[in-house]
Formats: sequence, structure tokens, C-alpha cells
Amino acid sequence: MRSYSRPPSIIFTLWISPTIKNIEIDIQTLATSAQESYKSEALPRFKKATEQANISRLYERMLPEVESGMDTDLANFQNSLNAEVVKLKLSTGKSLLEKWLWGFEAILLLISMLIVGMWLKDPDGNYEPVLVGLSIIVALLPLGIKLSGSKAT
Repeated sequence: MRSYSRPPSIIFTLWISPTIKNIEIDIQTLATSAQESYKSEALPRFKKATEQANISRLYERMLPEVESGMDTDLANFQNSLNAEVVKLKLSTGKSLLEKWLWGFEAILLLISMLIVGMWLKDPDGNYEPVLVGLSIIVALLPLGIKLSGSKAT
């Protein structure tokens, strides 16, 4: 029994294409080329086996069914791939609330850096309460982001 290894180009192909759509196209291309490669190896073996068994007409009668089965398998694979891509897109998308919370956290961090700069310039100012309040809010924002992300999925 012959074992087939994964072609080394699959890792390179998937590494080059960072977007989901490009990965989907690459996988479909690889599946089509793998099917063509399998056809080019399997069909001559099948023909040779039917000739050795002295049933050469069997090859001509079975060839459309075998090719149809291979095409059906490829179509089923592509449908499954499309379904998984849709699931992946839905699971990786960020909700509007989550995006807003990340932006709000960035703004609060910028304000905190501004206040720290003011504090370094004027150490006698009363900046501690503001920084403590901002620190608490910034520390709680990841919890809000986590909760908003779990509700969206």
C-alpha cells in the first residue's frame, strides 16, 4: 500500500495567504489538484486491472460512474469547506460593542498617559484619585470585552 504525504507547498501556500478567502481558494485549488493527481493514478490502475481480468468492457462501463463519484466527492468537500469558512467568519467577527470597548480603553489609556505626564511636570498636583479611577476602569474593560464577545457568539 502506497502512502501519500502532504505536499510541502501546502504550508507555504497557507502561510502566504493570511486572509480566510485566500486560504479557502488555496484549499479548493489543492483539493482539485489532488483529485486530478488521484485520477491520473487510479484510472490507469483500474483499466489495467480490468484488462488483466479479461473484462475490458467493464472499464468503459464503470468509467462514467467512477468519475461522477470523484466529482461528487469533490463537490461535497467544497460544500463542507464553504460551511466551515462561514462558521469561522462568524466566530472570529467582533461585535460593534466589542470594537467600541477597545476604542474606549485606548482613549482612557491615552488620557492616563497625559495625566501622568502632567503629574511628572507638577508633582504637587492632586492627580492620584483620577489615575486610580482610570486604572480601575481600564482594568475592568477587558472583562466587559470578554462578556460582550461571549454574548455575540
